[in-house]
Amino acid sequence: MTDEELLSMLENSDDDFGLSSGTDLGEGDSGDDDVDPESIHPIMHINITEQEEEDNISDTPVPSTSGYTWSNKKPTVTRIPFTKTKGLKVYPQGNNPIDYFNLLFDDKLFELLVNETNRYTVHVFLSGSGSSTSRINEWKDTNIHEMKIFIGLLFHTGTIRMNRLQDYWKKCELFDLNFFRKYISRNRFLLLLRTLHFIDNDNPDTNRLNKISPLSTYFNNKMSDIYEPGENLSLDESMVLFRGRLVFRQYIKNKRHKYGIKLYMLTEPGGLVHKIIIYSGQGHDTSTDYNHTEYVVIKLLEGLDSCGRSLYMDNYYNSVKLAHILLDRGTYITGTLRANRKGNPKEITKKKLKVGECIGKFTNEGICVMKWRDRREVLAISSEHSNELIEVSNRRGDQKLKPVAITKYNKYMSGVDRQDQMLSYYPCERKTKT
Repeated sequence: MTDEELLSMLENSDDDFGLSSGTDLGEGDSGDDDVDPESIHPIMHINITEQEEEDNISDTPVPSTSGYTWSNKKPTVTRIPFTKTKGLKVYPQGNNPIDYFNLLFDDKLFELLVNETNRYTVHVFLSGSGSSTSRINEWKDTNIHEMKIFIGLLFHTGTIRMNRLQDYWKKCELFDLNFFRKYISRNRFLLLLRTLHFIDNDNPDTNRLNKISPLSTYFNNKMSDIYEPGENLSLDESMVLFRGRLVFRQYIKNKRHKYGIKLYMLTEPGGLVHKIIIYSGQGHDTSTDYNHTEYVVIKLLEGLDSCGRSLYMDNYYNSVKLAHILLDRGTYITGTLRANRKGNPKEITKKKLKVGECIGKFTNEGICVMKWRDRREVLAISSEHSNELIEVSNRRGDQKLKPVAITKYNKYMSGVDRQDQMLSYYPCERKTKT
């Protein structure tokens, strides 16, 4: 490889555009299913003058190989109004914390936990896997009242940290927590934890998530029934800590828990989670019409589109194709964009900018692909906002110009990070043998 080719590859590297989503895909689905083949090969470096570079950004609409026509002028489009009212659809019976807990964890859920736990315990007992001194030999069917105590104490272990679960029942003055002994014995608690179940094992379902799918389905349906989210939503990944053997275990370097089970979350900027999809491995959550990331976004937005909402996502999901799909469904998107996505205007992705400079191209539907340079070049896409520069204040109070799309993205893209922050204050996960 010549020096010129090497220099060209460095100049067009992903780091220039902030393209990393923070996800090491590993065994998971690729976020580049719609990669532009032309962007795979290094582009030979050609010396051109600044005037020739400016001439490349033509005012004449330019059709791309992906069927989109790009123009410098923003088209006149009708704004899609937000037609929903944010807030609770069903109100709790009181205004105490337990009333809001009961709103989310109703008796239907506890009946599921009780019935399946009792069923599974009988299965374990009849299998003869335990010894003559095993706790399971003293099993008595649980009920809703006891299950609520069990779940409550399990949550409470997140506010009082102990190295081992058995420590919560110690009578030593260094550990003495009478609260736990008052409501349930140590052996009974550990037995319930051992046999807690959510589905009938005799169910022939081969879905990788069948053991926990009733919980995720319950949560998604419950949130849809009781709460109407606001106009601005964000979509990002979160991790549930797990370091055991699992074919779809993931690694995300910039998350609090780097190893574990990946969740795609649709949240509000304040951190309220509205819907989740659990990632179950490569080849899952796809369809004949959509690749993996498109399928995840469309699935999470089911029932929430066609009302003028604004969705903020990072470059792992965004593409020109997805922006058009969601705009047709009455939803705007804004976020960062990978330079090698199909449909991107080459005049934007290949243009070199000076500090503070911002350029953009528009499709006939009003979707804008823009590039702005601050400390480095950032590529972004928005079906709602343009590349217009506005004055904003940074953390030190200094004024600077920034594209309105980037400003909105920074403001509303914090939902999953805020959710992770709130969970970190009361962690109830702990090391186990399984």
